[in-house]
Amino acid sequence: MIGRAVRVLHISDIHCGHPFVPDHVAAAQQLAAALSLDAIVISGDLSQRAREHEFRAARIVLDRFAAIAPIITLPGNHDTAWWHAPFGRGDATRLHERWRTLVQQEIEPTLRVPGVTLVAVNSANGMLPQTLTWYPRDWRVKGGVTDAQFAHATARLHASPPGDLKMLVLHHNVVRGRLSNRWGLARPEHSLDLIAASGAHVVCAGHDHEERVELVTRKGHRFVSSTANTLSTRMRGHRPSAVNVIDAVGDTIAVTVHTYDAPSRAFVPGATVRHTVG
Repeated sequence: MIGRAVRVLHISDIHCGHPFVPDHVAAAQQLAAALSLDAIVISGDLSQRAREHEFRAARIVLDRFAAIAPIITLPGNHDTAWWHAPFGRGDATRLHERWRTLVQQEIEPTLRVPGVTLVAVNSANGMLPQTLTWYPRDWRVKGGVTDAQFAHATARLHASPPGDLKMLVLHHNVVRGRLSNRWGLARPEHSLDLIAASGAHVVCAGHDHEERVELVTRKGHRFVSSTANTLSTRMRGHRPSAVNVIDAVGDTIAVTVHTYDAPSRAFVPGATVRHTVG
């Protein structure tokens, strides 16, 4: 049971660089400032090409959100310099070299604030073996998480204070996209089993550029998958940019998708989806 009412804003895929849309990001910041938030999740792809100037711009965006509420973020596939270790050959320590220098040192941080524990799991591993499939179109794009990463994340979640809302944060979508019809992770079914076993109430992800809220049940465990749309020009299916507001108390998770309204230059709330977890 979640002991106290908590609220988290979930945004993703800012893509500083050519696809960046200042109005979308400014509207998300305005929404964040208007809400009483416990935390803000930014689930990766802060840059477009992992370039230095893009990361410097992203750091400014992060600082503005951090002035509103505590934030947690992690790299996406666009933030990962896959070319340093293609097919696992090369120097994998350089995959997130610029991220660590220009954004933050950690790629799998933990954020604990009163009532909420958020644990990041890096799924953006370039072209290392855990990301690879037999399909060339997946290379550099598909995410991958090792069993050891999930075990470490599970241990961090289990260390949460009693009554906390427990949240996992990945970049790659953990459920199949409706418009893309694509899984974000290699070994998707196995990953869902490990996520369910972790005890997470909510999993936040992005990558697929389509907002989606879904209750996932695996082997008797239930969690809510929150997939946030992009704030850039790269929306799938000409859908508007969108962010998710997650409210939780007791055994209920309520997620309201806010979509960008161009005339008002603001994010406006849509329907709220409620699920029971546990």
